[in-house]
Amino acid sequence: MVSSSSFYGPQETDAAIVNSFHLSSDVDKSAISQHHTLGIQGTQASPGDHNHDGKSSRKIELSNLTGNSIPFTVVKGTTGTQLTFNGAPLFTGSYTRWGNMCHFQIDVDMDNITNFGTGEYYVDLPFNASHPYQFRDGCLHDISTGRNYSISGHVAIGQKRLYLFTTDSQGNRAFDAAFTSTVPVTLAVADNFHIAGTYEIQQ
Repeated sequence: MVSSSSFYGPQETDAAIVNSFHLSSDVDKSAISQHHTLGIQGTQASPGDHNHDGKSSRKIELSNLTGNSIPFTVVKGTTGTQLTFNGAPLFTGSYTRWGNMCHFQIDVDMDNITNFGTGEYYVDLPFNASHPYQFRDGCLHDISTGRNYSISGHVAIGQKRLYLFTTDSQGNRAFDAAFTSTVPVTLAVADNFHIAGTYEIQQ
């Protein structure tokens, strides 16, 4: 026996008392522990009613999330001479938002472009991005040849301007090159492109 002190004076301590003390002190060690984490195990705590039996924990489930696709006006341009149009530009965009996440898609029909301008093309996202992103879900359809070319876009942290790129190669290496009126091909009014992506909105 080991003698210990308490509020009521010296007490005898044996192995069973020490074991009980440890069982009560260790987190989630048993149902009688002094400290519990939240969870669904039998020795964890259930949120809300603070029941010391996590098996009755309320589970949070995300299900049946249906977002609404919302159209937005696409701001567009180039880093050089701007495009000109015969009528309203045929740029359409929409986004679906849930919380601080956003999925966007932008379609560009070139039918009424009268001058394709110079410099690198860009479009604006519906919201500022919380991180820098490189979106790869884009495609240019070159109608005259029937070929498709990859289109990507890069946005800087805290910005919404999405600079557009295509893929070029040199030797056995591929790299991103600015998407312009002549790269990856010389654009024509029959052509079109689209780009989409998902990102976190800056709060």
